[in-house]
Amino acid sequence: MFSHLNEPSILKGLNRYNFGIKLIASFKDYDNIYLVTTFFEGKTLENFKDKIMNEDEIKFISACVILSFIYFRKQKIIHRDINFQNIIMDSDNYFNIIDFSSSINYANKDNKDYYIKTAPYVAPPEMLSKKIYYYNSDYYRLGSLIYYLMFKKYPNIIKKENKIKHIKIDYKKIRNYSSTSIDFLNKLILTNPKQRIGYEDINEMKNHFWFNDIDWNNLEKKQIKSPFHFEKNSNNSSKCSEFKLSKKLIQTYRKTSKTTIFKELIKNFDYANISILQFNYM
Repeated sequence: MFSHLNEPSILKGLNRYNFGIKLIASFKDYDNIYLVTTFFEGKTLENFKDKIMNEDEIKFISACVILSFIYFRKQKIIHRDINFQNIIMDSDNYFNIIDFSSSINYANKDNKDYYIKTAPYVAPPEMLSKKIYYYNSDYYRLGSLIYYLMFKKYPNIIKKENKIKHIKIDYKKIRNYSSTSIDFLNKLILTNPKQRIGYEDINEMKNHFWFNDIDWNNLEKKQIKSPFHFEKNSNNSSKCSEFKLSKKLIQTYRKTSKTTIFKELIKNFDYANISILQFNYM
C-alpha cells in the first residue's frame, strides 16, 4: 500500500520549494486524507503540448523542471509521475510540478520496491523490470516530454527478446531545433540509466551547453521573463470561486488567531503550517 499515504509527509519537506505547491494543512478521517495546499489557476502543460513550440519555450519549460529535480534530489524525493498533466503554469508564467501522490522518499529503504508505470513516459528499463532506477527515472520522463514537444510523438521504444533498443536522434536530420538541444535530449532518453545525464550529479543538466544562456539564479528567483503568457484554466472556474470563498473564510480568523477558538481549530489538523496561513492567506 503506498500512493496518497506518503504525500503529506513529502509535501512537508517541499515547503521551501519555489516551483510547486506548498502544504498549508492536512487532516484525515476513516475514509480520506485531506490536503490544503496553495492553488494554481493556470493551465497544465497538457493544454500546451500540441502547440508548435520554439526552442526557447521548450528550454524554459525544461529549466523549470530541472530546478525542481535539483530540489527533489536534495530532499531525496523521486516524483515518479512526471507528465503533462502534472506540470502547471503559475501567475508568473512559470511551470511547476504538482501531484506527489506517487512520489517516494528514496532515503526510506522500505519505499524502494514501490513501482509505477505511466506509459508513455516510463523509462525503458522499467518496461521490463519492477526495479526503481533511482532519481533518473524522472529524468527520462522529462526527455519523453521534450521529445513530444519537439516532434509531437513519444519516443518509439523497440522491445525485442526482453531487450530494449536504444533510441538516438540524428541531429543532422533535424531542422527546427539546434544540435545542442538534441544532444541534451539524447542524453535524457538513454536506455542505460547509469549513462543518463544527471545520474551521478544532477548539476550535469544545468551545466549542459544547451543551457549556457540560462541565468539559473535569476530563474530560481523568477526574475527571468517567461516566454509564455498566462492562460487561466477555464475548467477551474468553479474551483477558483470555491478557493476565493475559502480565502475569505480564512481571513476571518486573522483577528482571532490567538483565541481559544482558533487554537482548537488547529488542533483538529494533523499538520498546519501557520506561517504560510498567516503570511499568504490572512
